[in-house]
Amino acid sequence: MRSTLRAFSAAALLLCAGFAAAQETGKLTVDIAAFSSEIELKPKIKAQLESGGLEWGAKDGLVVFTMVNKRFINFDIPNFTRYGAQQTVELPAGDYKITGIGLIPSTAFSPEKILNKGAYLNEGILAFRIEPGQTVTLKVNPVIRKNATFFINYFLPEILVRIEQNGQVGAETSVVAKTDASTPWAGYTGPLKFTPAK
Repeated sequence: MRSTLRAFSAAALLLCAGFAAAQETGKLTVDIAAFSSEIELKPKIKAQLESGGLEWGAKDGLVVFTMVNKRFINFDIPNFTRYGAQQTVELPAGDYKITGIGLIPSTAFSPEKILNKGAYLNEGILAFRIEPGQTVTLKVNPVIRKNATFFINYFLPEILVRIEQNGQVGAETSVVAKTDASTPWAGYTGPLKFTPAK
C-alpha cells in the first residue's frame, strides 16, 4: 500500500512539474514609433498615415509583420498596432524568429497578380529569446518613403526593427526591405502562403 502511495505521489510530482514547465511564459512588446517621412506630406495624406499601423502576429516561435493583406497569409495575424502605440502579448518562453512579408504595389487586374509581381518574404531576418517572466521589446520605426509606378504614387513605410532585452538594444534592421535574400511570393512554397483548396 505504501509503495503504491509513493508511486502515486511521485507521478503527481512529475505531472505537476511538467505542467508548470509547459506554462512558463514571458512577454513580447511591440513598440511602434510615430511615422516619419523623408518628404513633406500634404495634410490629407499626413492624416491618413497618422491613422495607419502595422499588422502582426506571434506564435509557435515566429513573429510575422506583414504588408500583405492577412487573408492571403496562412498565419494568425490578430494584432493591428497603430503608429505611435505599443501592444504587449504573453507568449510561451523560448526562441523566436522574425519574418517580414513585404509588398511593392503595382498595377494589375487581380490581387493574385499584384502579389505574384510585387510581394516577397524575408524569413528569419531577426531572432531573439523570451525567458520565463521576462519581456522582450521590439522597437519599430516606420519611415515613410515615396515610391512611384508609371500610373500611381503611393506611400510605403520602411519597417525598421530593433530588439531590446535586458537593457541591451540591437542594431536596427529593415524587416520588409526587398533584398537579394528575399523570397519572391510567386516562387514561395512554404507554410506562410495561403493556398485555397482546389
